[in-house]
Amino acid sequence: MRGNTKIMCANQGHKTVLVHFLEQIQNYIDEITENDEDFEMFLNVLEELIEKSNDDVVFSFLGGEYTEKWMKTLPMTVYYAVIGYMHMIDVTLLDLIDTTERLNNLVNETLDSLDYIDCSGDDYHKICLN
Repeated sequence: MRGNTKIMCANQGHKTVLVHFLEQIQNYIDEITENDEDFEMFLNVLEELIEKSNDDVVFSFLGGEYTEKWMKTLPMTVYYAVIGYMHMIDVTLLDLIDTTERLNNLVNETLDSLDYIDCSGDDYHKICLN
C-alpha cells in the first residue's frame, strides 16, 4: 500500500485490523516477487480494490448484515487477488504452498478479528481515513 492510499474505516478497531492485514499481504507479495514491475502491478490492483471498498462505504451505514459484509469485503477481495496474482507470476511450488498457507491463516485471523469489532456506540464511523 502506498503512503497516500486512504482507506475508509468504520472505527479505530477496523482501521487497525485492515492496515495490519494489508501490510502483511504486501510483505508476502514482496517475498515472492522477483520482478519489481510485477510488485508495482500488484500495488495498482490493491489500490483499485481499496477504492472499490471506499465507494461501497455507504452500505456500512445501513447497519446489520450490510455493515458486516462491507467490513469483510476488502480482505476477501484482496485474498482472491493475491491468489490470482501468484498464479500469474513465476513462483516456485514451495513459495506458492508456503504463501498460500500463510495467506489462509492471515485472512482467517483477519475475518475473526473483524467479528469482534463493535459497530455501535460513539466511535463508530468517527474515524474515516487511515
